[in-house]
Amino acid sequence: MAGGAFGIASLAGCVSDSDDGNGGAGSSNAIEFQDFDTDNPHETLPQPTDVLFDHGFNEGDEQALANFEPRDQPHYGNPVMELGSSDSYLDPDTINFAFGSGESAATIYADAMDPLVENIEAETGRNVDFTVLDSSAAQVEAMRSDRLHLSTFSAGTVPYAVNIAGAVPFGMLVKEGTFGYRLWVCAQRDNEEITELDDLRGKVVAHAHDTSNSGHLAPMALMPEEGIIPGEDYEIQFSGDHNNSVRGVDIGDYDAGMIASSSYGDFVTSGNFDPTRLRCIWMSPPFASQPSCYHYRLHPDLVEGIKAAHLEYDYSGTSIETQTEQNEFIEFDYATHHHPVLQIHEANDIEYNIGDL
Repeated sequence: MAGGAFGIASLAGCVSDSDDGNGGAGSSNAIEFQDFDTDNPHETLPQPTDVLFDHGFNEGDEQALANFEPRDQPHYGNPVMELGSSDSYLDPDTINFAFGSGESAATIYADAMDPLVENIEAETGRNVDFTVLDSSAAQVEAMRSDRLHLSTFSAGTVPYAVNIAGAVPFGMLVKEGTFGYRLWVCAQRDNEEITELDDLRGKVVAHAHDTSNSGHLAPMALMPEEGIIPGEDYEIQFSGDHNNSVRGVDIGDYDAGMIASSSYGDFVTSGNFDPTRLRCIWMSPPFASQPSCYHYRLHPDLVEGIKAAHLEYDYSGTSIETQTEQNEFIEFDYATHHHPVLQIHEANDIEYNIGDL
């Protein structure tokens, strides 16, 4: 994701420790950490988060992508919608395309997608109206009401879009086989009282908001498997978003935070935070995220052009790579690649109602 090894390493230490919103305890860099072993990553935690960025452990790799078991039907919820006999195609003169990607979306993606937009226009012969949205509910409602024809969605929002709005995921932005993001459990870098999950007992831990995959639903499903019950073993406080969780942990409002490595990486890449300031004590397997999705009723000719613009072009050297550090789209299968997220939704008894976003 945005904020890969090169981008993060070049920014580490560039953010001032003065009163710039990153005040708090600061980072003395006095504590020594063991060398990070990429073959045994979990055994060599905790690590400063800049180390994980440098080694690419904010993302999944080719092997993790290959490990997804092919599935014909989604594990939870409904399959993608198909055009019924009474449905009519959407054949708009202008394709409305939205990009939704966390708290730093407007900063990172506002201009980055110009090459993709140009290729969609060339492949479909239609104008494209591109915008960046930071409201998952607005995205889903816009597609449900036929006003949005093409969009990316965050991992936790994708099943809502599929079940409510008729979204059909088909492509995912990656870089040379790396994809997605991980849930990181983070504390202040020099906080020696929190080095493992068991140290969260009795502490105050930031969760982003109650519909966030990595910021709430994943911890609620995954932490009990590690022997920690959120809300019982530690106090949950909702910060509102991942950036607020990062800031809050840094200044001591929270003892630790459940943080999406992708949102955190975007925050760092935008120049707003120094990743040497936090440590990661635990990380999840990677989640596939932010697939491009078209409306199920979109005309097949437009779908064909949209897919071609995503999957048949190399975006190396374009603004997409410059600003996101990713350079190609690969095929995304909802039932297969979103299986871990659907398991988390099942564990949380999620019902797909737009009012819950």
